[in-house]
Amino acid sequence: MKNILSIIILLVWPFYSFSHPSSYEGGIDLMGVSHEKFQNLELVYSPKYWLGTGLIAERRPDLWESTSLQIGYLAKRWNLPAAQGNLYLLAGPGYGTKYLANEKKITDILYRLGIQGDFETRRIYTFAKYTEQRFFDSNELINNRLELRVGYAPYLAEFTELNSWLILKTVFLRDFKDTIYIPTVRLFYKNFLVEFGVDLNGGPQLNFMVRH
Repeated sequence: MKNILSIIILLVWPFYSFSHPSSYEGGIDLMGVSHEKFQNLELVYSPKYWLGTGLIAERRPDLWESTSLQIGYLAKRWNLPAAQGNLYLLAGPGYGTKYLANEKKITDILYRLGIQGDFETRRIYTFAKYTEQRFFDSNELINNRLELRVGYAPYLAEFTELNSWLILKTVFLRDFKDTIYIPTVRLFYKNFLVEFGVDLNGGPQLNFMVRH
């Protein structure tokens, strides 16, 4: 029985590792998110399955933008018979700009911290991620963001087939002053993932991920 469960986990493992700060050993991930209030682009290389090293470019139009390095460390993994959970710690230095009133701005070295967790079965998907960026010298907050997701798979498919998910994303920005709800459809096929969503104000969001 134990061997059968191990085989099942290996078969669905490529799906579970999508959207994680680290993937399989030697894996390279390219990820992007585009929404009118936030955009980011990430390139992540995993020298070990528990370690992801990446370069992240992020921005919120007219408020801030940054480029930073990231180390993603798998702090804990729970392998259950029909589910898996993960907890990641995120950190890294960078360089960013915060735009102020009257066309003024602050540009300086920053640090980025975060924590990410998920718990998934082949039917249910839950996810939470919190990140913040602060200037090194002043410790002034540039940006923080909390994203929560709950998803459901309307049908079960193999890794070699098209997988579909219905997801509700909730994004909190600017010290939780802005809240955005984004119903989303996720399509996943082999090493490619794309998500289409529209928030409750009609703003579209597009996510993509490619794995090599």
